[in-house]
Amino acid sequence: MRPPDGPDWTDILTAIAALAALLLSLFSVWYARRQASAAIDQAADAQRAADAAKDQAVSARDQAEIAANQLALDRTAFTESQQPYVVVDIRASDFISEAMNLVIENVGPTVARNVRIKFEPPIQTSMDGDDRERLADTLIFTQGIPHLPPGRKIEALFDIGWQFFQKDLPRRYTVTVEADGPYGAVEPLTYLIDLEIYRKLRHLTVKTLHQQVQEIEKLRKAVEEVAKELAHPRREAEAAEWRRGRRATESG
Repeated sequence: MRPPDGPDWTDILTAIAALAALLLSLFSVWYARRQASAAIDQAADAQRAADAAKDQAVSARDQAEIAANQLALDRTAFTESQQPYVVVDIRASDFISEAMNLVIENVGPTVARNVRIKFEPPIQTSMDGDDRERLADTLIFTQGIPHLPPGRKIEALFDIGWQFFQKDLPRRYTVTVEADGPYGAVEPLTYLIDLEIYRKLRHLTVKTLHQQVQEIEKLRKAVEEVAKELAHPRREAEAAEWRRGRRATESG
């Protein structure tokens, strides 16, 4: 039944239903968009959290690597500080003029074992000869040194300066020193010895305690001789006085 000149109730209800459906659809779209935005924000937060966790992991890894490297450096430094350090040199003697000495010394803090020394070319001196053992054939070079305590020095005559430079002998040697320490093999030490620096070089020798005692003994003998010389005229005068007194006594 429709009232005269009025809308049909069915049409009104249909319109209301359509409007409600439209509002519900708009609400659904709005809610869906809100949910999607929240999901996007959550995803962004999760991504930021993941990035922060990744950065923290990278930072922790870097710190761990730095700590491991520092620990390795500290361990290496400690190991090296406890290793023996054997040096070989040829230098002018402090006590014998013109003499050149071969010096082997452990300047490290621990005992050096199984010390091996190699000269390239093989070490030669003017004192090597067919009837004498060559320096290169000594046990130090052929068999090595079983052990060398810290501070220990082995010193031997290498040559006499003027005699060495008169001969056609090697002047430059590449020396390699190998040894074992408390932590195993020590890193080989290789360096150059150039003997040309000693050519025409004036060297001041230092007298030993034995030489100083000898000099004092010479001085003592010289003083005694001077004392004897000074006492000689006095003894003659005393003898002459005694003879005069004796003659006076005899004549009286």
